[in-house]
Amino acid sequence: TTPCALCGSTDYGVLHDLGWRRILRCKRCNLVRADPLPTMQEKEAIETQGYTDETAFPEMRDFFANCHRTFVEDPVIREMRRHLERLEHTVGGPGRLLDVGAGTGIFMHLARERGWKPEGIDICPLTAEKAASEFDLKITVGPFEDLHFDGRRFDAAAMLDVLEHVLDPLTILRKVHSLLRPGAALAIAVPNQRCLLTVLVGAYARAGGPGARSLLGRLYVPPHLHYFTPKTLRRMVETAGFHITEVRQGSVYLGRYRMSLAMRLPLEIVLAAGAAVGMNARLSVIAVR
Repeated sequence: TTPCALCGSTDYGVLHDLGWRRILRCKRCNLVRADPLPTMQEKEAIETQGYTDETAFPEMRDFFANCHRTFVEDPVIREMRRHLERLEHTVGGPGRLLDVGAGTGIFMHLARERGWKPEGIDICPLTAEKAASEFDLKITVGPFEDLHFDGRRFDAAAMLDVLEHVLDPLTILRKVHSLLRPGAALAIAVPNQRCLLTVLVGAYARAGGPGARSLLGRLYVPPHLHYFTPKTLRRMVETAGFHITEVRQGSVYLGRYRMSLAMRLPLEIVLAAGAAVGMNARLSVIAVR
């Protein structure tokens, strides 16, 4: 059994069995992960599929449509700007920025507009091509774990909707820590495993509700390998050597997801209720080296 990425334990409980994979929770530290974990080659294929196969994640078809040079200022873009504002507040202004999991390059583009000097890494060649064509940005393609930076140090780093995708999040965070100068800051954003929607769907599945496996399949999508609560995210970041200065919860913007009104309205109600009781859909952290 693969040891827990946070505490090293191999003692797991099964949260859900989706048939093609299971969702496990570590009995020692409560970190949740998928089982089995893919190989790096499988991981690259899964990540590419999200951009190329419209049937893979139907609700996600439109998500990346706003990642081009004529993008619309929607809540996703505004949240990226807020991450940059928080990094600037923490380190004193723009500097050298490392974007791990840079995707289509739009965060790098926004950073460059504000005076940052961004450098991006991503596992998917297609997104690197999009970053080059849309924003004239160069993204280095390859597993972050394998890349060398020749002594370069950064003033800030970002991992926005990335940590849940990686095979070994603690190793990744430790590498980011090693690439930052003392006093540099890291911005992280991940889905919140303790959000009300996840809790309700999980309870419904455990009760044997009809269609539960389909609902679970929409929550536990193939690209996501680790699932963080506020406690496990904090412990992961601190174990990597960072000092956390800010933890926030936030909502998910449904406007980029293609879904029927019958699906959207209940989701909006549950997400709003979650926000009201402190069980929001997203977590973000600012941490300092």
